[in-house]
Amino acid sequence: MPDDVAFSTHSREHGFWTADRVALAASGTWLRPPAENWAATGVSIYAPAMQPGNIAVVRTELDKCGMPEDAVRQMHSLPACIMTTAPELLDNVTLPVIQVADATEAVLGMGRYARDRMNGQIIGVTGSAGKTTCVAMLTEALTPWGPVRQSAHNANLPRGVAWNLASMPWDTPYIVLEMAIGRMAVSSRMARPHVAIFTNIQPAHLGETDTLRDIAVTKSAIFLGMAEGSIAILNRDMQEWDTVYQAALKRKLTVVTYGEHADCDVQLLEYESKLQRVKVRAKDSVLEYTLGAGGKHIALNSLAVLATLDALNLPCGPALVKLSQFRALAGRGEEKSLRVKGRQITVIDDAYNANPGSMKAALERVSEIESAGRRIAVLGEMAELGGHSERYHTELAAILNQSHIDRVFMVGEAYQQCWNALLPEKKGALVVSHTELRPLLIRQIEEGDVVLFKGSHSTRIHDLVRWIKAIADSEPLL
Repeated sequence: MPDDVAFSTHSREHGFWTADRVALAASGTWLRPPAENWAATGVSIYAPAMQPGNIAVVRTELDKCGMPEDAVRQMHSLPACIMTTAPELLDNVTLPVIQVADATEAVLGMGRYARDRMNGQIIGVTGSAGKTTCVAMLTEALTPWGPVRQSAHNANLPRGVAWNLASMPWDTPYIVLEMAIGRMAVSSRMARPHVAIFTNIQPAHLGETDTLRDIAVTKSAIFLGMAEGSIAILNRDMQEWDTVYQAALKRKLTVVTYGEHADCDVQLLEYESKLQRVKVRAKDSVLEYTLGAGGKHIALNSLAVLATLDALNLPCGPALVKLSQFRALAGRGEEKSLRVKGRQITVIDDAYNANPGSMKAALERVSEIESAGRRIAVLGEMAELGGHSERYHTELAAILNQSHIDRVFMVGEAYQQCWNALLPEKKGALVVSHTELRPLLIRQIEEGDVVLFKGSHSTRIHDLVRWIKAIADSEPLL
């Protein structure tokens, strides 16, 4: 590693974490102190998420929080320092080193310390589906009013929320955090959102005996860190609505609703899929605007954005311009035009994850999309559906049979009954492994086809997306 001179660039003009602040927040002890003018820009437990000037948390055999030391050695831009529970295990380190008793608690401590000093608006986003897209849309919509920071790398559990908070400048006007169900109360009490968006409740992360109400109760812990009078923006059409609503009222929050329900504060009146045109009633006014990304679920996310802007006393005009330019994210509905074996096709990459709600939304989208060829769905299993997994998979048959989807390829035994109920003319193939689909898709894809890839991450449908992009005859066409 380079000598100490190389690290003089981590100065206070670039960072906001001084040595004293790090030691206080992380309850740590400097074993190899940094230079007098040293400062860091944040902390990371995941090497691909490292930003210049970040502190690298290095894991050990007994404390798995952090990245391996080898990952630090391979970085092009070395971290500001190393944080670890076992500095004696480090190999010839020339970086500053701080020792902590527990790496997870140290990172959480830095997150709490940073949050206590933030003076901007914190928006938390949760739900069973659509969190990441909603975070991205809201972040883009808020940019006309100054710097906006959002969760990076889907780090939505407490450690991830903490290192995101600890790596954001404390004077950032708007911070948008994705917050997942795991240890939600810890995340909420740390982040203390001024606004919480609750997108939906779906069968996801279910154990064998869990119910939708259990999911709703656990996710509603996002309200526990919110002060009385803070804003809860709730999808009025969500399952277990009353459970979530009552949880918000119990915390004495101001509830704002969105969706298609007639009682919504922000109501979707019409969505025209061909033009991606949205018509909305908000506060007795009617708005019409166009979205840059397709799908009714995207339209509903835009309503959550409008409700948030109103909660923050911001006009919607500049934000609507941003929404008209928004594009779906990779793995979450991104569209790519590819030439594969001489045939021009459109790939819809929605392969990051899946549950019954997001699967239905994806199938509706591809069913409505304009296509010069056929509409094809490549579906992996939906994981963590508890004891009713087969039923949730089988119920997709009715949606598929009534849709404009021409051909369906399925991966996994959970789809057997769904496959049996599928109309014969829609059947492409039912296979055990995603790799079996490669030769089948190459043979059957035709010019002008639109191909949806959707499934839970564990089914590796995302590998099919990477494969088909890799064999494309040319670079993706935007």
